[in-house]
Amino acid sequence: MMVHTLRVTGLAASLLFAASADAAPRVIEEVLVTANKKVESAQDVPLSISVIDADFIVDSGIADVGEITRYIPNVSFDSSLALYTTIIIRGFGTPPLGVGFEPSIGLVIDDIPYGRSTYAQDAVFDIDRLEVLRGPQGTLFGKNTLGGVLNFHTKEPTQDFEGFVNVTYGENVTSYGLEAAFSGTLIEDTLLGRVAMRVRDADTLEYNSTRDEQQRQEDEAFRVKLDWFITDALTAKFAALYSNATTLGYTQSLTKVSDRSLRVFREYDPETEADAFDQNTSTDGPTKSDRIVRAGSFKLQYQPSGFWGIETPELVGILSWSRVKIPYSLDVDYSPVNLVNFNEPPKGNPFTARSAELRFSGVTPAPFGWGQELDFVVGLFASKSKNNIFQDIDVDLNGLFAFARAGAIVQNIQLPFDPLLLTVPGLDFSTLVPDGIEQERFISGTSSETTSYALFSQLNWAVTDALNLTFGIRYGEDEAVGGSFSQVAEGNNISGGSLNQSNYNEQGLEINETSVSPKFAVNYELLSGINIYANAAKGFKAGGLDPAPLNDDALTFKGEEAITYELGMKSRLAGGSLTLNLAVFDTKVDNLQIRTFNGVTLTTSNAPKSSSQGAELDFFWLPPLLGSSIAGSIGYLEARYDEFPDGPPIFSSGNDEGQDLAGKPLPYAPRWNASLSPKYEWELFNGAITANVRLNVSYTDGRFLDSDIDPNTFQPEVTRIDLGFGINSADRRWKLNFQARNVNETQDSILILDQPLLPGNYTQTPLADQTTYQVDLRYNFGAEAS
Repeated sequence: MMVHTLRVTGLAASLLFAASADAAPRVIEEVLVTANKKVESAQDVPLSISVIDADFIVDSGIADVGEITRYIPNVSFDSSLALYTTIIIRGFGTPPLGVGFEPSIGLVIDDIPYGRSTYAQDAVFDIDRLEVLRGPQGTLFGKNTLGGVLNFHTKEPTQDFEGFVNVTYGENVTSYGLEAAFSGTLIEDTLLGRVAMRVRDADTLEYNSTRDEQQRQEDEAFRVKLDWFITDALTAKFAALYSNATTLGYTQSLTKVSDRSLRVFREYDPETEADAFDQNTSTDGPTKSDRIVRAGSFKLQYQPSGFWGIETPELVGILSWSRVKIPYSLDVDYSPVNLVNFNEPPKGNPFTARSAELRFSGVTPAPFGWGQELDFVVGLFASKSKNNIFQDIDVDLNGLFAFARAGAIVQNIQLPFDPLLLTVPGLDFSTLVPDGIEQERFISGTSSETTSYALFSQLNWAVTDALNLTFGIRYGEDEAVGGSFSQVAEGNNISGGSLNQSNYNEQGLEINETSVSPKFAVNYELLSGINIYANAAKGFKAGGLDPAPLNDDALTFKGEEAITYELGMKSRLAGGSLTLNLAVFDTKVDNLQIRTFNGVTLTTSNAPKSSSQGAELDFFWLPPLLGSSIAGSIGYLEARYDEFPDGPPIFSSGNDEGQDLAGKPLPYAPRWNASLSPKYEWELFNGAITANVRLNVSYTDGRFLDSDIDPNTFQPEVTRIDLGFGINSADRRWKLNFQARNVNETQDSILILDQPLLPGNYTQTPLADQTTYQVDLRYNFGAEAS
């Protein structure tokens, strides 16, 4: 999907809203992208790509990646908790609940690769555009791009002084926000700078009745960019980022509970219920998720006028450093009973990465005079990352007894009924196990260091004016070393069997993998404004060490490999007033990494064979009705397990055997998804003010929300309707936007999981099912207002 904003000034502005049957078609401005590490038109890139620009994001009042991806076919994003951020493209992506996992979808912000999906939220302020590249992008973007890449661009420093201040207020889910940026020349002809910031404070959906606690989200982020023009040919770019986000509580709520369980839970909190959408949850333990980010980069660009007959040569060197800490505490039994709590890890589960990239690009004459020209990029990449995951788990034996009464499987035994169907006056069974021995503590952890090296190149050969061929290849080596442990720190390990915990200490774990990721594409201009293309590409994601497992059944997992074949068409029609793009694809994946909560603990495994086939269509149209525009998209997807004989079992009493999931759909992969975004603008007060109305409709087909494909984890199809109205001054100095989201009050969710130890009980992470309202007031100054 490509969302554009038509900008006109002067005489054109006065004619824009005057209907004229004889008027020439309006022309959609060209969209430039960097999918091939160079600036080029999106219509010339032979792959399925969607672009969402800043105007659409600003006008829609979007501050979350998940809201953006609603309008991109076959793409989804979830960050219900910072430690569980998930990106899915064409059915493949980082597994939910994968704290400590490297992503299967690449994340690049301002030409810097980031090794965790949670960094994505740091790009959605002072943003310029988001490019979504679907399919493996291993040649130019590296190992973690098996399903595609989210390529963010934030705004660059400017010579002219400019900036903005945007104030946000939301209702029905109360929120406050402030975003601002200031840019301009610091030293004339030498140094440019830009500073941007965002501060937000919002309620979540949930009130915790057990703790009498309104759950909230807060975040703040700051970014600084400097451009230093050392010479006419040499430029240095510095960037630094700080962000800190805190979520108090979470929205995982009971959604299906047996009468027996509910009766026991209500002894601890009478307001406990099994309605995930009533905005009430009942958990006794403290729950908090933080995300603390520090990042910096240095980029050196050398662009001499010529070099050995190479036109437009460019040498780029990039050094980057990033660190994210995700301290959290979770009540993971999802009940008012004090049973299992994950305590905040003392070091905050830090992930630190350093990377270096050196690449050279340019244009040369065609080899042997065959064709017109050859543009190329070659480069080296190296990175080193450190990952530390630590779990500190408290188990209360009185709570274990309460769960046994509620129907839990405890030490492989399930009581056929609650032995205390009638309460005994004066006897408190919540303290049946005496102080001093009622608490058990389990700790586990994984520390790993991953080193990666790669050599890459890509050539684009302009054979004729109409025919272009692309060849690419990347060779990579990855080594992960580290160790894992689990132990009973306090207590007698009475509950360890219920948690499937065992004492172990395995150090010296090591994984070494090499990969070759080739790419071939052909792009042919069939008719003026109509290109057809075909490509084949391979992607790779390295294996790793399972993060902090409670037992040593599977301490490592294998790397993933994917190969995709794609055919597509890109077109500019109707005199340039319509862009229409279509792609069909077939992807095969070996050893898909699966993260599953099996009702007792989290496990990691590999599905031997998986695949997805489907299609994407997007369009943007400026109809003859002046002032109007329509954007839309449709995605179709058949994503499934092809071979998975030992898939995770559906959690039930007496069933701990795996299941054969061959032929079953992949989780989080709806068959159909679509969006439609019409907009109409008109003038008020003799052109002093421009008004607009917007409609954003998104549709997502039904899909499973856990990897065991349990029928109880199926989320039915949803259609969401958002409405918007805005006014802005003719000089773009100020802008006022109003949003009404989910006006049809649809019920959608992100995740559905088994409740621990209790077969037949489930928890759900809902999205807001009520209509929410938001007002944004934006003031632009300097060149930003022109």
